[in-house]
Amino acid sequence: MAGPVKWKIRKTSIRYLFIVAALFCIYYIYLCFSRCGQILFDDFIGKPRPTFFCVNFVGGLANHMFQYAFGYAMAESRNSQLIVQRSNMLTNYFDISSNTFEDHGYNSETCWCFRTRENDKNCGYDERLDKLPLNDLSIIGYVQSWKYWRKNENKLRKLFTFNDNITIEAQNQMRSVLTQKNIKISQGQVIVGVHIRNGDYTRKFGGYGYNIAPKEYIFSAMKYFKERFIHPFFIVCTNEVIWTKRVLSGMTDVYISEGNSAPVDMALLSLTNHTIMTVGTYGWMVAWLTRGITIYYKHPYVQGSEFASQFHSNYSDHFYPGWIAME
Repeated sequence: MAGPVKWKIRKTSIRYLFIVAALFCIYYIYLCFSRCGQILFDDFIGKPRPTFFCVNFVGGLANHMFQYAFGYAMAESRNSQLIVQRSNMLTNYFDISSNTFEDHGYNSETCWCFRTRENDKNCGYDERLDKLPLNDLSIIGYVQSWKYWRKNENKLRKLFTFNDNITIEAQNQMRSVLTQKNIKISQGQVIVGVHIRNGDYTRKFGGYGYNIAPKEYIFSAMKYFKERFIHPFFIVCTNEVIWTKRVLSGMTDVYISEGNSAPVDMALLSLTNHTIMTVGTYGWMVAWLTRGITIYYKHPYVQGSEFASQFHSNYSDHFYPGWIAME
């Protein structure tokens, strides 16, 4: 009897597997028709339409900026439409408008229908991405290299103009700090923006290979400016206020900003003359917007780590030309 019982169990298992596979196929067909049906039909009948370029926007403010810059440059070079959802944070902070599939008469999930390419080196430049076929395309990755959009910098700087509310809040805070600290910009006193990324790198990403800049690096970078300018003043923004206050305690030439949103802090730091960044893309974007002398920590990753594999060996794809590495 054991043989027939086992066969019945096997037949039942096969039947269930077949049902599950059939349901999966039905669901997949449904997704194809609901998301891709209209655009496939338009292509079938030869209806003219633009080509589209999709970027998987993930991460925080600076990550979004890198992804948008990459997508903008790629769409420009391909004469494509870069898709930017209305919910994208950049449309709330900058002079950037949404551009959705609904605006063109298609399903909001149409990116799902396109060929997808993943960026292998998130902090490096992959020239193969500049040579992809000129059709609908979706890119996944952080694409954190200025080389992708070096021909589009002037346009991107205009697009990355903070909206009026953020600009006014940052300007008001800057005026308040200068008045409080009796800083005389009219007499040539230099303001240095400092961004310190600390806590979340070790708490969230320590096992991935992120380094944090030690306090000795911050002191060395500040010394660099003190040796070149008369009485420079430092405005500091950080995601680790307690650690930063402890490290910079007693310094009368330092103001530590607290309580701002990420875009307001970035706008505030971009109003300074020069930049000290530690690690991370937020400080990178601050420095790029500021366009002054930039000092960066020269050991952003742990050697041999997974994060290290995201860079090319000399960092030149990631860090902007002319920036100064320090340890």
